[in-house]
Amino acid sequence: MAENKISREMAEQEFERFGEAMDLDFDTSFMDEDDRKGFEQSKRRIVKAIMSGAMTVNDDGCPVFTPQRAEGDVNPITFYEPTGATYMAMDRKKKTEDMGKMMALMADYTQTSSGLFSKMKNADFKICLAVTTLFLG
Repeated sequence: MAENKISREMAEQEFERFGEAMDLDFDTSFMDEDDRKGFEQSKRRIVKAIMSGAMTVNDDGCPVFTPQRAEGDVNPITFYEPTGATYMAMDRKKKTEDMGKMMALMADYTQTSSGLFSKMKNADFKICLAVTTLFLG
């Protein structure tokens, strides 16, 4: 196992900075049990990615993730603050296309394509999905 690049404490501070910059509510006292579990899982994945150096938080508070299991040259993916149009990207998918909706959302606010996420290995995809679910809370 590779050594962490930064401490858990620093990674959690970066996670909090991301939440503040994006105006996300991380107060678990108002969440029901399922939402709290989902939040904790997302936070754990993101903090772990920050600790390993796979994710950073830029000066604007945007998470920047570099896929670790991709083949060939890999470009970092910046998760910009979503807009109303970002959420509307999900409307272009059918009601039954839940994963397609998530990929459309991720593609819009990372300014990439859904194809990038559809080809992503599971470990990398779960980190991207963790960031995305925080915006849906």
